[in-house]
Amino acid sequence: MKILSVASAAILAVSLAFVVPVGAAPAVNPGVQSPESLVVPARGCHSDIRRHYVPEFGRTVEHRHRRDCTPVRVDRGPGHGPRDCHRDARRHYVPGIGRVVHRHVGPDCRVRVLRRYDQGGRNCVQIGPIRYCEG
Repeated sequence: MKILSVASAAILAVSLAFVVPVGAAPAVNPGVQSPESLVVPARGCHSDIRRHYVPEFGRTVEHRHRRDCTPVRVDRGPGHGPRDCHRDARRHYVPGIGRVVHRHVGPDCRVRVLRRYDQGGRNCVQIGPIRYCEG
């Protein structure tokens, strides 16, 4: 058994002698991207328009990123903000109102709050066993 372990150690030492020394490999800096590279870092670069904090601008803005990952500010004008303009009834936070069941109406996306009703009401919607109506 001892001969087997000595032989395997010798084979391992010989095989390591034929491996190219580590100093001969080209140095790679993982933080720097070559300009010819087709790979885009995935840390926070996106080509679609999003709204979040951008350190280069020092605040939260709507922007996208170029292929070299530099941010580009995008101004889409009024009515294209981060609003969620859904027509169906949903419960989530609405700035200035709070967390309510509501839907959006009209071309300017006005919020129409839905209240819980047991009987009557207009423009009602059933969510589970609970009935919500405008009013």
